[in-house]
Amino acid sequence: MRYHIDSHVHIYPFYRVETTLESLIDNMTGSDDHAVRLGCLTERHDCFLFDRIASGEVESVNRSFEINRLNETMLELVRFDGGASLYLVAGQQIVTAENIEILALNTTRRVADGLSAANTVTSVLESDGLPVIAWAPGKWFLSRGSLVRSLLDEFSPQEIALGDTSLRPRGWLTPFIMRTARQRGFRILIGSDPLPVAGEECRAGCVYSRVEVSGEIDCEPVDIMKRLLSIPVSSIRSDGRRLSPITVARRLLAHSNASSKSKH
Repeated sequence: MRYHIDSHVHIYPFYRVETTLESLIDNMTGSDDHAVRLGCLTERHDCFLFDRIASGEVESVNRSFEINRLNETMLELVRFDGGASLYLVAGQQIVTAENIEILALNTTRRVADGLSAANTVTSVLESDGLPVIAWAPGKWFLSRGSLVRSLLDEFSPQEIALGDTSLRPRGWLTPFIMRTARQRGFRILIGSDPLPVAGEECRAGCVYSRVEVSGEIDCEPVDIMKRLLSIPVSSIRSDGRRLSPITVARRLLAHSNASSKSKH
C-alpha cells in the first residue's frame, strides 16, 4: 500500500477551506490514483479547524465533502463530485522558547508555545502525538542548529522525526543535519507548509512524503501515523513538485510584506 502524506498543512482563518482540501487531494494524487492521501493539520495554538470540521460547523466543507469521523484524530473526507478522498489528521505547530518549530502530529491535545524544545517534544510524546522538528530557512543555523542536534541525541528515531518543506527550493542541497540524521535512522517527513498569504491555499500538497508499506505490515489509514516511525527509512521518500528558488523567494517576500502590514 502506498501513502502520500503532507505532514505540514496550515489552513489559515482567511483561507477558503474547501480549496485547501481540494488542493491536497489534487496535488497529492500525482500519477497514482490508488495512493491513500493524508493531510496533517499543524494548527496554531488559537486555531481549532479540525474540531470545527468534525462537528460540521464549516458549511463550505459540508457542501463539498462527506465527513466521516474515524477516531479522535482522523477524519475521512470524501468528495461528493468524484469520490476522491482525503484523510485529515489533527495536529498543532508549536513555537519553542528557542524559536524553533515543533509539529505535533496525530493528536488533539494542545501543548503551549514557549516551552523549551526538549520539554515540548516530551509533552507531544505524552499526548500520544508524533513530534517533528520543522526545518525553515535560517532556523537551523548556529545555536539552533546545535539545539536540533542535541534533540536528536536525546530522543530516538522511534520518538521523533525531522520535517522538510516546500520552502526548500529545487536545487537547494539537503541540510547536513537532515542527511546525517537519516543515516542514523531518523525519518524525514516533508510537507507543503503554506504561508499566511492569499492564494497559498493552492500550495497544499505540492510536496509530500511517499510512504511504501510492505505486505507484511498490516497498516490501515487509521494506523499509519502511529506506525510511521517504525517503517523503514528507505520506504519514506519525498515526492511532489519543488519550487524554483525565484518562486520561493517571492513567497517569502509576500509573507514578509503581509506581516509588516499586519503590524501597522
